[in-house]
Amino acid sequence: MRWQSDIRARSTSALKGHFGPDGTIDNLTVTAELQGLRASKNVYDFDGWSGLLSFFEELALNWRGWDGNKNFDSLEGDFRLSAKHDGHVRLSLELGEFDRPTPWAAKGELTLDPGEELTEAVEALRELLAAPKP
Repeated sequence: MRWQSDIRARSTSALKGHFGPDGTIDNLTVTAELQGLRASKNVYDFDGWSGLLSFFEELALNWRGWDGNKNFDSLEGDFRLSAKHDGHVRLSLELGEFDRPTPWAAKGELTLDPGEELTEAVEALRELLAAPKP
């Protein structure tokens, strides 16, 4: 997974941060491009996305493997990640609107190498979530 300034993951998903008045990111625009489908949603958080960063840091810390799934759910449940390790990191993504009269969801999976590729993703996510420099 390579993250860039608006975070791209192998052209399959992207995150773009929007800074609030206190200098932290209060919402991310999450975009998933999955087999001919493109879904995008603004997803909100209240603490600068520390839970998302902790999720990825834990994956990188345990790069040799873990049992079961490790999960991240956004505050409103409209952005979900689930990771399992089978020699590679299999990262399942779900993005959607679940509390509407016509709910929708986009689901997909990314495969990451557990060493350097995952470490680079964590570093780039940390950079994206950092307060902007004056």
